[in-house]
Amino acid sequence: PDPPPTLKPPSSPRRRIASPLAMEGRTTTTIAALLLGAAAVFALVASQPSGQNLQAGLATMRTASSKIALPNGNLFEVPSNHPVMNRDYARDVKVCSRQRKWEIRPANQREPIKMGMVGTKAGMTVYYDQETGEAHPVTVIALEEGNVVSQVKTKETDGYDAVQIAYKQCRDRTIPWPERQHLRKHGNVKAMKHLREFKISDINGFEPGQQLNAEELFSVGDLVDVSGTTIGKGFQGSVKRWGMKRGPMTHGSKSHRQHGSIGSSATPSRVLKGLKMAGHLGNERKTIKKLPVMMISDEDRYIVVRGSIPGKKGTIVEVRPTKIVGVHC
Repeated sequence: PDPPPTLKPPSSPRRRIASPLAMEGRTTTTIAALLLGAAAVFALVASQPSGQNLQAGLATMRTASSKIALPNGNLFEVPSNHPVMNRDYARDVKVCSRQRKWEIRPANQREPIKMGMVGTKAGMTVYYDQETGEAHPVTVIALEEGNVVSQVKTKETDGYDAVQIAYKQCRDRTIPWPERQHLRKHGNVKAMKHLREFKISDINGFEPGQQLNAEELFSVGDLVDVSGTTIGKGFQGSVKRWGMKRGPMTHGSKSHRQHGSIGSSATPSRVLKGLKMAGHLGNERKTIKKLPVMMISDEDRYIVVRGSIPGKKGTIVEVRPTKIVGVHC
C-alpha cells in the first residue's frame, strides 16, 4: 500500500535570518573594538607613575564614554560641557513626569531650601504700580498670632531635617492635651491651633520658642509657593467639573447638560477606569507656584503676592520660597 501522506506544518510568514558568517563577523568586529579600547586604557595606565595610574585610567574612560552609572545601576549620558564628571555627584532623584526621571545635579551647584511661614488668606484686591501705572491682581495674606518654632527635627533623632512651627493662638482647652503638652515641652509655646512642618536644607539658627518674622525670610520681588485647601464645590456635573460641552438647548433635545456615552456595549462591555464623570469637586490641597511678592510688612503683619491662591477668606496657607527642580533639589 502507498505510504500515508506527510503532514506539512502550516505556512508562516518568512523571517529574515542573518547568516552565521555575518553574525560571526559582527561579533568579531565588536570584540576587536572592545579589546582595542581596553588596550589603549591599559597602555596609558602603564605609562603613568604608580600614584597616577587610577586617576589617568578614570580620566580616559570618562573621555571615551559619556555615560556614567547612577547609584541605582542606571546609566546616564553626561553632556560634554557638564561642569562635574565625578560619580560622587550623581544623585538618584525622582522628578516630575514632564522632566527626565533620572537626572544628575552637581551637589556644589544646588541652592539651599529655605524656611517658610504660615498665614491666613484675607482676600484679593488691586495693586497699582506707581511707576508704570499697571494694575496687578494681588492676594493679601494676613499673619496672625503665631509662626513660632515649636520643634526642630534632625537626622539623628527623626531621620530628616525640618522645622515645625505653630500658628494661630487659641485657648488651651480648644486643642488636645497631647498637643498642648508637646508645645509646653518644646520652647514652652502658647496654645496654637495649627502645626506645620517645613523641610529645609539648614536647620542651624532655629530653636524652639523662636518668633519668625516675614521681612527676615522674604523680600519684595521674591518668588514664593503658596499651598492650601481649595474651595469645596460639592457634587458637580461633568460640565462644571471637567468643562465638557453641553447639548443643544432647543429643537426637542433632551440632553442639555448630560454626560453622554460612558463606554462600549459588547467590547469591552464595561466602563473604563478613570473616566471623567460627575463627582466631588474642590476641597483638595493645591500649590500655586512662582508668585512674586509685591509688598511685605512685619508691623502691619501681612504679605501681598501677585495672583490668586487656593481657598477662600480665612483659609490657612503655607508660604515658602519657590523650590525649582534642578536648582534646589
